[in-house]
Formats: sequence, C-alpha cells, structure tokens
Amino acid sequence: MKQHFDCIIAGGGCSGLSLAYYLVDQGYLGDVLVLDREQKSNNDRTWCWWSKSPTPFDSLLTHQWQHLKFANHGKQRTQFIDPYRYRLLRSADFYHFIQQRLVLAPNVTWIQSEIESIEDAETGAIVRAGGICFTAEWVFSSIQKQPVNFVPNNKLYQHFSGWWIETAEDCFDPSTATMMDFRVPQCGNTRFCYVLPTSTRRALVEFTVFSTELLDKKAYEAALEAYLTNTLEIEHWVVQEQEFGVIPMQIMEPTPKYRQAHIFQIGTIGGAVKPSTGYAFARIQEQTKQLAQQLVAQKLPNPQLKRPKRFEFYDRLLLHILTQRGDLGASIFGKLFQQIDFPQILKFLDEDTHLGEEIGILASLPPVPFLQAIWASHLGTNKFTASPPNPVRI
Repeated sequence: MKQHFDCIIAGGGCSGLSLAYYLVDQGYLGDVLVLDREQKSNNDRTWCWWSKSPTPFDSLLTHQWQHLKFANHGKQRTQFIDPYRYRLLRSADFYHFIQQRLVLAPNVTWIQSEIESIEDAETGAIVRAGGICFTAEWVFSSIQKQPVNFVPNNKLYQHFSGWWIETAEDCFDPSTATMMDFRVPQCGNTRFCYVLPTSTRRALVEFTVFSTELLDKKAYEAALEAYLTNTLEIEHWVVQEQEFGVIPMQIMEPTPKYRQAHIFQIGTIGGAVKPSTGYAFARIQEQTKQLAQQLVAQKLPNPQLKRPKRFEFYDRLLLHILTQRGDLGASIFGKLFQQIDFPQILKFLDEDTHLGEEIGILASLPPVPFLQAIWASHLGTNKFTASPPNPVRI
C-alpha cells in the first residue's frame, strides 16, 4: 500500500471533498490521499447559500429561489433578489457527484479509516490512520484534533432542527424562500423559522436558535409543530426526513502554538464559517478553490481568506449582542430586513460592500445595543448595563 503522498486531505466532508474536487478540476498532478472513517452517502445535511454567479454544482441543486421573505409579528416583506439566487443543495447529491469524479482521477486515493493522529514533521506531516502512518508534504484537515482558541464572550451557537414535510394540500409558493420568520416565542434568545419550499406541497421547515446552550429534542419538535399549526396554519403534513445541526458562531483563531508548518485547517475549524450568520458553504468553496490554485502554482498553501478587517469588527459586535442579549435579535434583524433591500443585505453579508454602503446599512439598526456592545466588548466591561432577562426554554 502506498504511504507517501504529495498532500493528504483528512476528512471527507464538505471542505475535504471540495478541495479534492478543485485539485482534480484544476489539473493538480500530485498524489492526493483522502482519509475519512466513512464513505459518505447519506443526506446528513442540507446546504444553502446565495450567489450571483454560476457554481460547479448548479446541476445538483434541489431548488433555487429568486424571491426571499422576512416575517415578524409586525410585518412581512418579500423581495426579488436579482442578481442573486438562493440555492439549496442536499449533501447526498454533493457526495455522490464528487466521489464519482474522484474515481476517475488516477492521482487520487480514497481510504476509509479512522484518523488517529496528525503530526507535523521536519519535512512534512504524518497522519496515522488504521494503524498505518501516511506521510505528505501538506495535510489539510477539517477534523478538530487540535485545541482552538475561542474568542472570549462569543461562545454562541446556531442550532437547528428541520423537517422535510409533504402536505395534503397546496400550502407553499416554490418561488419564494422564507429566510427568517420571527413569529415564534423568543424565550430570551434569538429564535426563528425558515421555510424552503421545493413545490406547492413539499418544503424544508427549520426551527433555529442562537444561544449558548442547546435545547432538548422535544423542544425543537414542539416549536416546529407549533409553527406549522399556528403560524402557517397547515392542518395535515407528513415528516419525510429530519435534520439537526449545530454551527459555532465564533471567530475561531488557532493559537500560535498550534500553527504548524505543514498542517492546515480547513472548513469550519479553518475559519470558513461567517461568524455572525453561520453560513459556510460558499466560503468553503472559496477557501478550497484558493488552496487548489496555490498548490497547482506550487505556492505555499494559505487557507486564510482575505477579508476587510472592519467586517470582523461588525461580526464581533453582533455576536456580543446575541450572546449577552439574545432577546434583541428579533428587533435587530427586523430593522435590517424592513429598511434595507434584500440584495443589498446579501451583498453586505458577502462582505462585498464598500464603506459608504455599510454606513447606510448600519444606520438602519437600533444604535443603543451596538454602542453598548462597543463599550462592553472593547472597553473591558464585558457586560451590558441592562441585565438580560432569564432565558426560558420552550
């Protein structure tokens, strides 16, 4: 069995398979090993993102929408999001597509094995899997094996439970996706539902919470049932599939101690998640495509995406507010989506706006929470002047 490779991809999930895909797509000639404990085939998650340009995976999309909807108890708003499209991709289709592509690549080896350790060495890196030592010049890992320094006071998580449902009657508009619906009890956190219809009778409905603690399983189920019955007024439905996920909403910064010469973190642990929203798929594509281009050009790999530092500042403020005063989330997002055109919001979340545009967006938000967040997070008080209400579970 071959044990030395030019690069090893540790983890065959979204980021690992994306990197392998772009290496093959861009004509990388080195030998590549993909290691994962399982050959992924199940639909274990659904990825959504928006884009104004074609992607390599457009033929795999389950659905895409040209209109987005925002709702709260005060008002509902629907807008055409051209030039963007909001896209939905099921992981099973993604896994199958890339695995089939890799089978045809003579320089790619896939080994199904438990990864035991990843270590830096003088001239490369060593990956132990299934009792065998594999070596490579570069290792790209999406597996959280090394300690990560989470920025203080941003230990916030986006956790969600979703149902793919089929209704007995026409209940949905497949041209419009509901991005946020705050017509659910907030209970001291930021809580909302979103609805992604693929036909008039089929949709993915998810209940999402931003908080520092997870709920129990029955709480998610109760929230989904209440939303479908009381808010959407759907009488009969069948749950065909279920999803659950947890996404860190943190600015993740590996400490210098764990920055190693030949090992690079990618995907979620590599900073590819937008901290204030939890969206990751588009950033993972950008990160892995960048790495593939660097390797093909025989440059030093660098997974860090170039972002204006001011967007990190914006993220830190919002994360601080949502962590300390989650009850303010609905009003903050409500102000944003009721006053700013949706394509402009998507552009801002893509960190593609200029400072003048950002000033207009930030001016639409309630000023007091952000001023308090600046005071608390940057001047050392670390707390809001007003005490947050006690969180209440559903």
